[in-house]
Amino acid sequence: MKNKFINIFFLFLFCQSIISQDFSIKNQDKIIGSINPSFYGFGDGSKVGLIYSSEGYNEASKRKSQFGFANYYFEDSGFSLALDFNTLQNSLGYSTSQVNLHYIYKAQLTNEWIFNPSVSVGFGNSKLDVSSLVFEDQFAIYTGEIAGITKDPIINNNKANYVDIGAGASIYNDRNLFFGINVKHINSPETSLNETFSIKKELSMSLQAGFERDLNQYGQSVFLPEYSYLYLYNSFTKQGSKFRTDLYQEAILGNFSLGINEHFNQYDGFSVSQLGTSVCVFIEQIEIGANYSFDIGSKKLAGTSFNTFEFYITFDFNPYNKNKRGNNSRFFNL
Repeated sequence: MKNKFINIFFLFLFCQSIISQDFSIKNQDKIIGSINPSFYGFGDGSKVGLIYSSEGYNEASKRKSQFGFANYYFEDSGFSLALDFNTLQNSLGYSTSQVNLHYIYKAQLTNEWIFNPSVSVGFGNSKLDVSSLVFEDQFAIYTGEIAGITKDPIINNNKANYVDIGAGASIYNDRNLFFGINVKHINSPETSLNETFSIKKELSMSLQAGFERDLNQYGQSVFLPEYSYLYLYNSFTKQGSKFRTDLYQEAILGNFSLGINEHFNQYDGFSVSQLGTSVCVFIEQIEIGANYSFDIGSKKLAGTSFNTFEFYITFDFNPYNKNKRGNNSRFFNL
């Protein structure tokens, strides 16, 4: 009986923190288009990629998600199209998915600076497998038994479909600097699984900034590979009463990189702070990496800590990036 109550508590926390919020990934610095689709146009690239993520406090609250994308630059027309999808499931029967189409326009502001505005439209679906849950009216107080029938209204409406609209922009130079802004859920889509209760996705606004520095500009270091870079990326997201900060520091050393990242989430007095470590390898046009994040000073829930594991792979179709010879700068060939 105790485990049933714990599972229901975790479901409540999960629904409050996820149904009305965005998908979030820890490898955001690798695939910036996941937070701001304007960056799918970064460097006129054509890429595909996939991220797998597992996170939570324990098995009762564990959620697994997948994020995939493909973008293509139409050189003759000066714009990019991108398609991405998210899927998310948890152990209590809740799942949600969303497919998004993005249009990104390229505007050459100066010889060095490029501006990429974007518009997005998505279709989302959420559902709950109620057969895996136990509702309040199923508990028999005097006998301690659990009835097999419930009259909870969620039984009659355990699916939700919605349209989601967003817009954004990014600006970057061809050397070492970029900025971005993105607004999601402009139309505040309804995602509630219960007709008598409204859960709308709140307007989300995020800012991004990135900087790269050449650590071995003249190739004179005996300790560093010829192409060594320090890559810094920060993202700040505000959605209703929720605020999220993601900070990344990565050393790109030839065909290998190591990084650390920090994540801070605030929501009505409840906080989750994490420290992450990342590693990746570059094999010509393929990038493969992983990220593991763990609690740092967060309020623990039921004596457990929050941790995340992610694995990702991307492939760059740009033929000019096929023989980079170890130069894996984020600004290569811009």
